[in-house]
Amino acid sequence: MRILRLYAEAFRGLPPMVWRLSIGLFVNRAGTMVLPFLSLYLVRELGFSTGEASLILLSFGLGSVTGAYLGGVAAGHFGPLHVQVASLAASGAGFLVLGQLRSFAALVAGMFVVSAISDAFRPACMTAIIEASPGAVRVRSMGLMRLAANAGMALGPAAGGFLASLDYGWIFAGDAVTCGLAALYLSRAVDGGSAAARRSAAAATAVARSLWRDGPFLALLGLLLLATLVLFQIFNTLPLYLSEAYRFDERQIGLIFALNALLIVVFEMLLIKALEHQPPARLVGVGMFLLCAGFGLMPLGSTAAFAILTLVVWTLGEMLMIPFANVLVAERAGTGGSGAAMGMYAAMYSVALILAPVVGLGVYERWGGDVLWTAAGLLGIPLWALTALLARTGERSAPPYS
Repeated sequence: MRILRLYAEAFRGLPPMVWRLSIGLFVNRAGTMVLPFLSLYLVRELGFSTGEASLILLSFGLGSVTGAYLGGVAAGHFGPLHVQVASLAASGAGFLVLGQLRSFAALVAGMFVVSAISDAFRPACMTAIIEASPGAVRVRSMGLMRLAANAGMALGPAAGGFLASLDYGWIFAGDAVTCGLAALYLSRAVDGGSAAARRSAAAATAVARSLWRDGPFLALLGLLLLATLVLFQIFNTLPLYLSEAYRFDERQIGLIFALNALLIVVFEMLLIKALEHQPPARLVGVGMFLLCAGFGLMPLGSTAAFAILTLVVWTLGEMLMIPFANVLVAERAGTGGSGAAMGMYAAMYSVALILAPVVGLGVYERWGGDVLWTAAGLLGIPLWALTALLARTGERSAPPYS
């Protein structure tokens, strides 16, 4: 019973609008079917070479960076709810069109456009949740958002794999349908009024420009980029290393990823509730250190138990770094600047997603996995120290636009 009370307390007091926004996010992420199978679709179904497929995927990544930034700016101009609904509705139509494209040039252009439209949703969703959350529960509100996204992502790829086994055309239809359902739900369930919606276009533009002159804010994004480059190795070099050094098969590697998601779903909200009144910058720094340390431990063992131990360490770092970084970015943005700030923040993640395989696989192929993970582990020390230094600097300098 005590554990149930702890969970009830972790979710108590969150605004109704935050719950509604999270439900819309869950519906959208539960329909994530195209992206996990995109490379297989391009190579196996359409017959492109791996080089051609990589260029198409690069176009998708560049569209993600563009859409993430512009989505945040647009949320400041028009209101985050309106941007979410427009992004979801247009994405649904875009996925249907994308499923009909066959030529290389059309797919490069189509991937860029659909990715840009689709990823405008992310900063708008974060902005809406920030605006709907009083400061006392803001970290838990962002934690609920992550919980909804992770729960949805646990369903979408599984459903997509089943549909792809029947016909790849179904994954485009599935993504389109869930985008449409999420757009319909948000347009009916959430009040469109918001602080950002009432801001003038000139004021929103001024906030966006001011953020580019805010040295501590840009430095924070730079440190988060470096930490995220380490985290995103889970998508490329980590599976290779587990296969080669730990002799894991595909099933065991899949279980490792499932355990990461399970730990986040089960424990993150409890952790956030316990620490929500601590200085977020301090927790982000500790999270970066633990994230890097978890990967840095990888060369020291070779058993399944040790792999799980390293995963627990870096997952704990992830659970500290990301939710509290979300709030730290919003706080640094100042009054009414969350849209532009979240756009830059989301674009940082998109940049990391593009750079992570280039950096990670480059080091892995030239010097090996042990060097890569040792370097990742050592990186956590300056990240922790610099985040602490940045926290003290940030406290002394108010945002120039608050």
